[in-house]
Amino acid sequence: MHPRLLKTFLAVARSRNITRAAEVVHLAQSSVSAQILALEAELGAALFTRAKSGLELTPAGLALKPIAEDLLRLDGEARAAVQAAAGSTSGHLTIGALETIASARLAPWLPGFQAGHSDITVRMKVAGSGALLRQLEDGDIDVAFCFDRRDFAKGASDKHFARRTIAAEPLVLV
Repeated sequence: MHPRLLKTFLAVARSRNITRAAEVVHLAQSSVSAQILALEAELGAALFTRAKSGLELTPAGLALKPIAEDLLRLDGEARAAVQAAAGSTSGHLTIGALETIASARLAPWLPGFQAGHSDITVRMKVAGSGALLRQLEDGDIDVAFCFDRRDFAKGASDKHFARRTIAAEPLVLV
């Protein structure tokens, strides 16, 4: 299974729609459909069924989803490890942050990071904490800077992510 097919599969699984998935993976709708058909042919099982609310995962698709997520994570880790061992770093980093954190904390830091890592393309996405955590879970962003959410600590996603408190700010009522 090629990582490209798994990435497309996960985009369709998350959006439950071929057109929206095509936008996420930057492909034509017909290419997404062809990739899903190729993956289904390779695996010998249907991965999606059509429903009124969109595409739904079949039992085979449900079985594949967590494995595909793990395989893509391992693929990224393997590439990073090889680049680090070779003494080179390059790639893309998509940062998600709350608007206040992006402007007050990250804006002064990013130029220095970019100067020291000119071979890494940095993209910034600004959203609310809940949306950032969903984007992180969906793989749309690589890191999220947001306020601590106690409900996130109880979620199943927490086992997949490392969390670090990097700053604490006092809240004052005036």
